[in-house]
Amino acid sequence: MSILPPVAGWYPAPDGSAAVWWWDGAKWAQSQPHPVAPRTIANLAVAIQSLLIVTAVATLAFFCVDVYGIAVVTDFLDGRNSSIELLDAYDQLAFGALVVWSLALLSTAVCWVLWQYRVAKRFTGRTRRVAGWHAGDWFIPVLSYWRPYQDIADLWRALGRDRPRWQIVWWILWVASTIMTAVANRITLTAVTLDQLRSAMWFDAVADLLLLVAVPFAWLVVSGITRLVAQPTQMGELLTPR
Repeated sequence: MSILPPVAGWYPAPDGSAAVWWWDGAKWAQSQPHPVAPRTIANLAVAIQSLLIVTAVATLAFFCVDVYGIAVVTDFLDGRNSSIELLDAYDQLAFGALVVWSLALLSTAVCWVLWQYRVAKRFTGRTRRVAGWHAGDWFIPVLSYWRPYQDIADLWRALGRDRPRWQIVWWILWVASTIMTAVANRITLTAVTLDQLRSAMWFDAVADLLLLVAVPFAWLVVSGITRLVAQPTQMGELLTPR
């Protein structure tokens, strides 16, 4: 009894050579050199997952600082016991939290872009956009709100899998958090009253919560795609009648 052919992907050449060929699910494509080693992708994935934990912790700390700031400003505006010293303490905490959070998020973003570029490079010609766009789409204003989502979906398909249903949840949370952060920053830059500053804190706190919920889904994206890339594939065994 013969088994079903394997899903589309890169496999060792059936002629026994050291080349790696593309199997589209029905036939072999032209032989090509292996574009990116799975080990490189796996190492980047480990770095991203570690940084996602750091980002989550930093985001939680930032959320706590925002909640503290909201409480202090509210008490001050209501004429209760809050003093200017407490507002100064909030400013110092917020600055420290912002530095740590920004560094964690930036480091995660750099590793993510490198990871996605290398995965896309591995499937050159099998996605709607070349690997360079997989990296660049994250930085293009407006287009960055949907094209990276399409790029990730293409990677799942190139690996022979349908896009997971939860991917849309991850993306909505990420975009919503980005928008909330932008609104908070704009209000902060133009704020002339403590009430306006408190509004910015509320937007920032909501953005933090959205990002916290998005982190586990981001982890699943990286781990799922990396696991499929690193899957051992022995074409001869998969096609041999049993």
